Amino acid sequence: MASETEPVGLTQDNQPVNQFKFFYRNGCHLCEDMYQLIYPYESSHNISIEMINIDKDPVLSDKYGLLIPVLTDHHENEICHYFFDKISFERNLGD
Repeated sequence: MASETEPVGLTQDNQPVNQFKFFYRNGCHLCEDMYQLIYPYESSHNISIEMINIDKDPVLSDKYGLLIPVLTDHHENEICHYFFDKISFERNLGD
């Protein structure tokens, strides 16, 4: 079970920003599908999504290679993989 994401950093108007990590691989259609679903949250919920291509790091490739796409909080607690889990993700927004 993923833990709640703590706000990290502040916006220009001193609002907390929740940070997430999105582990992906180029050419992965599931990655593209999940990203299309999470991308709108960046502006609507004032979050930051760090995009991490696992093929650029052998350790990450070994860890996430069969699970991508993987969405985590900034502590790398998994929120979902393969498919977007809206309920788990929104639980981690901290709104």
